Amino acid sequence: MFYWLILVFLLGLSTSAKAVVSGPCSQCHTMHYSQGGGILTEWGTNGPYKALVTKDCIGCHTGTNTGVNKTPYVLSVDAPAYGETGTESTTNTLAGGNFYWVQTEDSKGHNVEGIAGIDQTWNNIPPGGSDLGHQLTCAGRYGCHGDPNIEGNFASLLGAHHTKDSVIDGSSVGKSYRFLYQVLGYEDDDWEYRPTATEHNQYRGIDRSSDTQNDPSTISALCARCHGDYHQDISSGAWGSPWLRHPTDYDLGNTALGSEYRNYPGNYGSAPGAYSVIAPVASEDVSAPKSTVNFQNDTIVTCISCHRAHGTPYPRLLRWNYFGWPGTTEVNGCHACHTTKD
Repeated sequence: MFYWLILVFLLGLSTSAKAVVSGPCSQCHTMHYSQGGGILTEWGTNGPYKALVTKDCIGCHTGTNTGVNKTPYVLSVDAPAYGETGTESTTNTLAGGNFYWVQTEDSKGHNVEGIAGIDQTWNNIPPGGSDLGHQLTCAGRYGCHGDPNIEGNFASLLGAHHTKDSVIDGSSVGKSYRFLYQVLGYEDDDWEYRPTATEHNQYRGIDRSSDTQNDPSTISALCARCHGDYHQDISSGAWGSPWLRHPTDYDLGNTALGSEYRNYPGNYGSAPGAYSVIAPVASEDVSAPKSTVNFQNDTIVTCISCHRAHGTPYPRLLRWNYFGWPGTTEVNGCHACHTTKD
């Protein structure tokens, strides 16, 4: 009876919070990392793990996405179905892509400890950044998720999976977008499994007025924690056209009314001003997903307009086969913004 009361209570929490873990405690935790004198086959083999969990981050998030699974899987044992852009009706990857491909080719994903070895080209130095002094981890000081001021996956994420997150305000890890501390955004309930113009994440961005302007609530500022020169090139002080590097946290609405950028998303939407999941743009307002954009504070270019955070089958974690175009007939999402280059 007590067990079912706990279960009902936890399930009740999930009605008011989008990402709170629900279900029996034993689904994720074990008191002694043993059962009947042994280790259950569904547990990780490198335990015991901190927080009394049965697996580590990688173990919990390895699997195949079906659209109904309650845990987002970011690493697959077999090659995931990606398609040309990771947005088709046949794909089974999520918004961040999949770490599957980085296991055999460094340039196709982030080399997270426990998934892939240290990058043979860059070692522990992120392009556009400084030496981390440690291989990239899922969370914490050397990772993307959790509190960057705390070292260790478990310690930096402690409590986040049980936080009521119906309001994403960045005040804690649990109340930050996808547990990315201080980052804001609208979270799609199925992590962008086969996204559409009306069902997708809404990423937070700002329309910067200088290269040194920074806002930790934006998704691009998160990337800049490691790849700083690609977002905030203080050394040159350059800002504006001709761009030294591709702009981020910059609104397409700053361009002239007749410019090619005002036709976003080109052939990838029903009409100019439609939101495209192929080349997503960010907005200052992230209270809900946008199906249309108005070129004023919601056509903001971000790092993940072109890349996926975990990995893709393409070099540089790109969303589409940029290096294969125009020799192939595959989609090149650059045309979503550079509409006259098609």
